[in-house]
Amino acid sequence: MTQQEKSQWEMKPKPLIVEGEKPKWEKPFCWKCMRHTPNKKGYRTFKTDSGTRTRQYTECKICGSKGMHIPAYFDHYYSFGIHPRMYPFSIGCFLLLPLFFICPIIFVLLTDDDKGQQGRLYGGLIFISVFFIAVYGGIFLWAESKYRAWKKWAKLRGWKELSKSERIKRGAKKR
Repeated sequence: MTQQEKSQWEMKPKPLIVEGEKPKWEKPFCWKCMRHTPNKKGYRTFKTDSGTRTRQYTECKICGSKGMHIPAYFDHYYSFGIHPRMYPFSIGCFLLLPLFFICPIIFVLLTDDDKGQQGRLYGGLIFISVFFIAVYGGIFLWAESKYRAWKKWAKLRGWKELSKSERIKRGAKKR
């Protein structure tokens, strides 16, 4: 191998930067168009047992998708506005809801002697535990995949991620 061929292999590739709109962390992003697009606010009204409710959504003016979200909302540091060492406390709050279902079952299991009922209660306990783990895990993984997709798109366009402390401060300011 000649010296010129060696130098070609030793060269480090330049990072790929795609020209176009600069990524904005706190601006709505269309996940269908994969870019920040013009958008409009819309309202969805639906009836419930206790009356009617209205929810706001952001709609893409280009493709009509009603699934536009702000990427910062999928970032855990921004959304929770807390430092990672505080996560056990926030996770503890999420676990209160399952306890309302699980504690009565455990109480009956400890106080009742009927073996047939205990089998059904153990099954219910396992089902409720798996259900809540799946729901919380699914929400976490969905948010993580959305943020990861946007971050990959943004880094191709030269975006530099903010430090964790800066993301936490911005998240606390939004409240």
